[in-house]
Amino acid sequence: MYVACAVESVRVHSLTGQHVVFLQGRDSDRIVPIWIGADQAHSIAVSIAGLRSERPLTHDLMADMLSKLGVEVTRVVVKDLVDDGNGSGVFHGSVFLQAGDREIEIDSRASDAIALAVRAGAPLLVAADVFDRASMAPEGSAEEDAEITLFKRFIESLPDEPTGEPPKRSGDTPGDTRS
Repeated sequence: MYVACAVESVRVHSLTGQHVVFLQGRDSDRIVPIWIGADQAHSIAVSIAGLRSERPLTHDLMADMLSKLGVEVTRVVVKDLVDDGNGSGVFHGSVFLQAGDREIEIDSRASDAIALAVRAGAPLLVAADVFDRASMAPEGSAEEDAEITLFKRFIESLPDEPTGEPPKRSGDTPGDTRS
């Protein structure tokens, strides 16, 4: 099962200077952030902005070669999110090509697959389990508000006083727990 997505935006993370592409589910406000290289970020951003480079970028070259060979990019899939051992993960992608009566799946970095999809106008799909694990609600969304409300309810449900007796200090009056 897959979630149809679109490129919501390409941004530079203000603290690290790293690039990230945001994929948004077509029927959802949830967003999948994928950290990508500067070259892929530039390539995706140029294409979604409708701009053309003076000379073909790598993904332009790939799309042009496929087109001239009569091969169609039918879809692009972000198929997996593999733990990299450092507390984050690496997204794996596939590009699906139709060459005559043959369908061919090409293993790809997710960022290269996305850059090719935006050029070819091909559907961009994210595996449902990857979407569930990696997506987040955008700031200010109803879903985020619901998550914050649940957290606030939890905080409000905590007792005002600690359940254990605080250590006695000289000068404390009975029942006074202020420090």
